[in-house]
Amino acid sequence: MPGLGALLKRDHTLFGGVLFGIDGHVIELQARAVEALDEPQPWRQAVTITGMAGGAVSEAMDRITGAFAKFAIPRPEVEILTNLAPADLLKEGTSLDLPLAIIILQAAGMLPDLPEQVEEQFLLMGELGLHGEIRRVPGVLSIAACTQAGRTLIVPRGNEKECALILASPGHEGCRVCAVETLEEVIHFFQGKRKLDNALTQRVEFTNVVPKCVDFGRIRGQDEAKEAALLAAAGGHNLLLVGTPGEGKSLLAGAIPGILPRLRDPEKVELTRIYSACGELPNDGDVVARRPMRSVHHTASKQAIVGGGSRIPRPGEVTLAHLGVLFLDELPEFSASTLDALRQPLEDGVVHVSRVGGTMTFPCRFTLVAAMNPCRCGYYGSDACRCRPGDVQRYQAKISGPILDRIDLQVEMARLTTEDRFAEARDQDSPMLRQRVEAARYRQHSRFRDTGIPFNAAIPGGHVLDYCQFSPPALDRYKAIVDQNRVTTRSVDRLAKVARTVADLAESDMLMPDHVDRAAQFVLGGPMRKAFA
Repeated sequence: MPGLGALLKRDHTLFGGVLFGIDGHVIELQARAVEALDEPQPWRQAVTITGMAGGAVSEAMDRITGAFAKFAIPRPEVEILTNLAPADLLKEGTSLDLPLAIIILQAAGMLPDLPEQVEEQFLLMGELGLHGEIRRVPGVLSIAACTQAGRTLIVPRGNEKECALILASPGHEGCRVCAVETLEEVIHFFQGKRKLDNALTQRVEFTNVVPKCVDFGRIRGQDEAKEAALLAAAGGHNLLLVGTPGEGKSLLAGAIPGILPRLRDPEKVELTRIYSACGELPNDGDVVARRPMRSVHHTASKQAIVGGGSRIPRPGEVTLAHLGVLFLDELPEFSASTLDALRQPLEDGVVHVSRVGGTMTFPCRFTLVAAMNPCRCGYYGSDACRCRPGDVQRYQAKISGPILDRIDLQVEMARLTTEDRFAEARDQDSPMLRQRVEAARYRQHSRFRDTGIPFNAAIPGGHVLDYCQFSPPALDRYKAIVDQNRVTTRSVDRLAKVARTVADLAESDMLMPDHVDRAAQFVLGGPMRKAFA
């Protein structure tokens, strides 16, 4: 160990990472021994941490002290000042435990100094346990994504496959990922007593964390609802299913992700990064390789659905449903404030969440699929219904007009006949329907090239007629339908967008009268329009 005078003249730098929302940030840890102590002091009293350390980071010294005691590391003889830069960024979480432990050992003279150019090559992440073990942390993929080429990442075992997903991509040439299980391994590495294997040199096997959904071919009857689901998938339209209990609303909603276009590799990385940041990857090597399906119970809070958090904003269910399906069952049972909070995310495809620690923007380009009973008892229109007409109207009116105006398609799921229930499965299975959806999406991709519009439902207001080319008879029919119905300007646009999707599925560049008529059945003829007629 160097003399105390030599220790007081040395600066130490190491790099770690923290998560802010779903974005990773590289943190520069700076440490220096600032004063000799008359006698060795406990690590908690000898180390000062500056740089907007949150609660979990402030508690890190307690965990580090326990780990040092496990390996019989002596108390320091110097007072150590540590700074977390940038100092104006709030640091939360436990990912800085490992780099903090290493840099204060360097500042105390218990680990050899590294040349400055070597220090910058390392980025450490991991939570320390009192027994010296290094635990997995969320958001490692986001932190790894913002590292520079040629850097060595030392991460907990169980996080290395996550890093491999991004570090094997262009822009991260020369990076290494080393997985460790205990603090002792890292100490021995910095002492030069052992080497750490590079996980990127090994074949990495990934597991899809999103389960397969039900096949459309297993759903009996409900041809009109299936057509609405096909339109929703092809054009990115929101869908409302109305029907009595037990007639397949939830089953149909759960099948829709299976006919959405397959995820591209950048989309898989984007979704895996979101799920990693939210702690939704339970096992090492989990990735999101299918369109997600998030089913939300009506008791969920507004913050749980759109995002929240006490100090730093955190994503909600709308972000976890990004590029997939958000399913709201029993729609009228959701609070009015929760449903109203969905209006901006549905329009913009992003959600802005503000908290004391800052304002974050999270992606949420999802397809909303909602389901509801026609009345509180669920059997309106049959002899089994116990609701009075006023009760039915009040129940349906719990869904505000502005929310209904953002749901493009409405369909009533009728009770199945005995013949429907025992009919043989048709050949319209999910792979076949997905081919039709992908063909329609390809037409939309060509149409919206270089515009930033992902699909028909996202055509901005004021530009609908730029992309929806009506034949003269279809335009006349379109105007006649608008003239006959009391609808908002947004509904007028929605009619054109859905008609555009009908035409895409029919492989037609021009909108025809039958395309407009079919779109009007779903846009203007839905069962919930009566509540606001």
